Amino acid sequence: MSDAPAVAGAAPRPLPRPSPLTARLAYWGYDAVGVAAALMAVPAWPWLRQRGLGDGLAERLGRIPGAAALAAPPLWLHCASVGETLSAAPLVARLRARCPQRPLVVSTTSVTGRAVARDELHADVATLLPLDALHVVDRVFRRLRPRALLVVETELWPGLLRAATRVGAPTAIVSGRVSAAAVERYRLAGPLLPAALAQVAAFGMQTAEDAARIVALGAPPERVRVTGSLKAARLAVDEAPPPLGGLDGRRVLVAASTQPGEEAFVLQAFAALRRVYRDALLIVAPRRPERFDDVAALLDGAGVRWARRSGLATEVPAEVQVLLLDSVGELARFFGAAWAVFVGGTVAPLGGHNVLEPAAYGRPVAFGPHLDNVAAAAAALCDADAAEVVHTPGALAEYWDGLLVRREAATAAGARARVVAAARAESLERTWELVAPLLGVT
Repeated sequence: MSDAPAVAGAAPRPLPRPSPLTARLAYWGYDAVGVAAALMAVPAWPWLRQRGLGDGLAERLGRIPGAAALAAPPLWLHCASVGETLSAAPLVARLRARCPQRPLVVSTTSVTGRAVARDELHADVATLLPLDALHVVDRVFRRLRPRALLVVETELWPGLLRAATRVGAPTAIVSGRVSAAAVERYRLAGPLLPAALAQVAAFGMQTAEDAARIVALGAPPERVRVTGSLKAARLAVDEAPPPLGGLDGRRVLVAASTQPGEEAFVLQAFAALRRVYRDALLIVAPRRPERFDDVAALLDGAGVRWARRSGLATEVPAEVQVLLLDSVGELARFFGAAWAVFVGGTVAPLGGHNVLEPAAYGRPVAFGPHLDNVAAAAAALCDADAAEVVHTPGALAEYWDGLLVRREAATAAGARARVVAAARAESLERTWELVAPLLGVT
């Protein structure tokens, strides 16, 4: 049986609810900090633009592209980046079906998330989130008058929540999650967060632990429910073949959503395997596009024959041992060709990325010990002997070796992983039950 990760323990003592005066003072302090930060950023602006960090400045300042063409007050959905935006796809489909008269605005905090909102969710308006300070987001909400605000996972922006309240738009947190470490950071904000959370009409949290933590941060307990993760609801498998050929007959391993330091970790594990399995292919998919060149430089010095996905038109040559997936939105299509998958953000102390998606493809999963964001799902996979927690490259190599030695072992572990993923895929209905009353639909 695998070494199952522990689910985080009880939440700390709840923060007291602030009085109306204390709440106003907390927001005034927040706005003052925002003004100070904006003034400090002015001298650094040329340096930021030189490094390509000025993309979307107009949107940050409230000039939302396409907003003037909206035919009705929209539904506003806010996500952080690519993973959260993709996870919202089932909910977006439900919103389109039940609220067809409402345009959809999707805001993100990252440029890559905005691209996914535009290309995958087909949002009527895809934008970067306007500045939370300086009342920029307030001005945007007064202009667009959204019917409701739905915030995915843990994007707890006080100004955004205040802006929705001021225009009468009910707010719901969906697929919410709060790690134990995040609780401690949020508590440093004092009465500001309880004041902001008091403006949220409904909280749909991923697990009981997440529910307890959001209550500890000041959410009214009577508004909090456990609805599960929308990432589990998005577990329909894409039956399309991988975007490149040349994978049949090869032992394919995928390192998904890797973070700094994890590519070297995985390459060290793979070095021991490629000497035994000459047909092995490792696909490395960094989490963030801005790291593609850094990982390419790492591969140059790793003593392996490798290629970029962007440099291949039709298939992976037989001599390539490592494929760098320097594209956005293609990762899941390679899961169907994999024998096993490593999920990143887990050796790097970042709390983990989506461990259920490769499981839905029937692939056994490995991950490091940092699993705060996905603890319940990781524990369920480990309990089913469908996943392994690995602390060292040698442990990852040993786990993968046990799966690569014969396909039946990988297939059996993958089948158990698929059962776990399917059992956790009811979150869309629970989420819809939470938000439908706020939208006035059934």
